[in-house]
Parts: sequence; C-alpha cells; structure tokens
Amino acid sequence: MLFGILMIFTACENIFEFSAYMANVQEEDKNTTAKNLQLIKDIQSESKDFKFAFVTDTHFFYDNLKTVLQNINKREDVSFVIFGGDYTEQGLLKEYEIFYNILKNLEKPFVTVIGNHDYSSNGGIIYEEMFGAFNYSFQFNDNKFVLFDNIVWESNKNPDFDWLSSELSNSELFNQVFVIAHIPTTDDQFSDVMEQTYAAIMFENNVSLSMHGHRHSYSYEQLYGDGINYLTVPSLKNPEYSIIHVKDASFDIEIIQL
Repeated sequence: MLFGILMIFTACENIFEFSAYMANVQEEDKNTTAKNLQLIKDIQSESKDFKFAFVTDTHFFYDNLKTVLQNINKREDVSFVIFGGDYTEQGLLKEYEIFYNILKNLEKPFVTVIGNHDYSSNGGIIYEEMFGAFNYSFQFNDNKFVLFDNIVWESNKNPDFDWLSSELSNSELFNQVFVIAHIPTTDDQFSDVMEQTYAAIMFENNVSLSMHGHRHSYSYEQLYGDGINYLTVPSLKNPEYSIIHVKDASFDIEIIQL
C-alpha cells in the first residue's frame, strides 16, 4: 500500500508544471508596458493636436479585436492605443497569450490598464509579468496620462487613492490630464466613500477626462456637476472603439463602429 501511495506522488510530482494557473510568461512577452512607453516617448512632438484610440473589454471577442486593430493600423492620425482592461474572461495565461499575440499585429504603440476579469485565477500575477505595474503614468506632447488600477472585488484590495492623488498633484504643468481606470465610479464595486474620493481627486486636479470600460456600453457625461467629464466605451462584442482627438486645451470623442 505504501509503495502504491509513493508511486502516485511520484507520478504527480510535476502535475502543476504546465497548469494554466501558473504565470510562465514567455521571456519575449514580458515587460510590454516599458517597451511601449519608450516607443511613445520616441514619437512625441511639439504638436498640441493629436489622436489616440481607446479600446476596452476584449474578453473572447478575438475576431472583433482583429478587425479593430486592422482599422487602427490604416489610420495615420492615431498616435497610440490605450486598452481599458478585461483582455481575458478567467485570467488564464492562455487567454493573455491569445490577446497579446493578436496585439503583435498592431502597428502603433500601446499601453494597458488591468480589468476585473484579468485578476481572476492568478491573472494579476500574469498581468504584472507580461505588462508591468498596475499603476503608472506617461506624458505625451505636454499632456499627462495616468493609468490606475481601481479593481476592488477580484483584486481583494482597495484602490491606491494616495498614489493617484500624488500622481496628479502636478497636473497644472500639463495642457490636459487623462485618467484611465477600468471600473466606472458609479459601479457597485465602489463604495460611496470610494466614489466620492475618486471624484474629489479628479476635481481637485482638474482632470480633463476620466475613461472607463466594464459596462459594455457607451456613456459620456459630467456625473457630479463639477465640470469633470467621464467616458465609458463599449466592449468588443461589436467591433467598435473610440478615438480621442486632443486639441490643446480641449478634446473631441468619436465612436468608430465597424
């Protein structure tokens, strides 16, 4: 009996070696954010007029993702692409790999923010290894972009509002400031205190636009009557995305439906 038990354990010794729940991100697929931030830095100019694309909630709509990326590639007026989270359904490595392999066909620099589905399983570990930090920022043509992890339930932690407030504290140095976070402030994941805290930070730092996904539908409004604009973009259930046209101290939003 003891020999039989030892045989079972010996046979199962490496059972998790190829588990879908391990990170094991390919070396060439690691630190994607840092690589793309350098590409964005390299294409900066003194122009106050530029466009970027915002694509969110890929999930398993891979054909629509391919269609959207092909359309973006044809546009010479798009400087870079921001992805708004939920690249996976269950946070599995294979899902991340499918998403990233499709992105290899994108001919523009891109950055990402994590979505709630991307935290499932051990997806947070995979995301950090494949892309990089959950919270970070970059500058482009005298504008600031702040990418913020505001996932609560799936991450089992509260958003780092101290980091967000600190990162926005120099907002007066820029023409405009854009904040990208997956969850809209009015979602059930946010307590009333969290919602009020986020809105106050946006207002205190004169953020031009707070950008979100998650809801799979479009909305654009000033939620709190304080002059701060909030945008939510549809998922890729249909092949659609948004173009943000930045013009010095203003911007326009266009939804592209393919």
